[in-house]
Amino acid sequence: MIKNWTVITKPVINGSNGVALRERYLTSKNHPNHKNTTEITSLTGDKFTSKTIALIGEQYKLRQQLNKNAGRHLSSYAMEYCLTLPKGITATNTQWIAIINVCCKALFDICDLDDSQKFYFKKIVRSVLHRQDQNIASGTGDHVHLLIGKVISGKGTRVLKELQQKKATKALKTAFNIAVIKHLGLNYRDYTPSELNRGKRLETWKYHNNKTQKKLDKTKTIRQLQIQADKWFKAFEENDYKQANRQFNRIKKSHNKLFNIEISNNEKASINQIISKIETKSGRKILE
Repeated sequence: MIKNWTVITKPVINGSNGVALRERYLTSKNHPNHKNTTEITSLTGDKFTSKTIALIGEQYKLRQQLNKNAGRHLSSYAMEYCLTLPKGITATNTQWIAIINVCCKALFDICDLDDSQKFYFKKIVRSVLHRQDQNIASGTGDHVHLLIGKVISGKGTRVLKELQQKKATKALKTAFNIAVIKHLGLNYRDYTPSELNRGKRLETWKYHNNKTQKKLDKTKTIRQLQIQADKWFKAFEENDYKQANRQFNRIKKSHNKLFNIEISNNEKASINQIISKIETKSGRKILE
């Protein structure tokens, strides 16, 4: 079972240039990141929607400057949300549009907007579907990039600060879960990640993430042990018994950590050489 369907949130930085770059990225079939993308479809809005988001943002920023408003001026004109379904789960364009509508309604409500602002809110919503190759184990499943402008125009022109807050992400995750149940008949609680033929049920991305983390842990622990050994040798030469004892215990702890981490023969030989020198000089055993 998983906690939720995947939702990733990030602000679109660098003002209007940032919005333009995201529009190009979302619709580019030749981008290196899209080598496993089989289809790119605009579900909501088009390139002019992104231009509208950028224009409203620039107009708001100009008013800030002319009015000499104190504080930091607006530098991010939009929020981007990526809604992803796992490999093996697909939805039609119509189903995705229905899902996006539910998600946008949740964000509309969290921003405390009223019916008179619906027209202006719709003008700053852009969504693009990326269909992925379902025959490739690696990479993500089908996903939608949802771009929403941070500034809403009309009589009540204001920055939708709520879009970047945790409560918006929480509301969006809940809405996405509900929408998938309603329109696809699938509950994330009933979903079991696909197997990697490794005896454990892990998504491909999770397996590679764990592998990378273990490598980082190994590098960190070996580096830590080397620093501790240097400090021990220095303390030993200076007859600083308190420091030497402290570092000895730390070296022992670091070495025990390495028992649970796969290391190369060269790394093992180097570590054993250091341990052997410390044991000889101190007359104490690290390896028991």
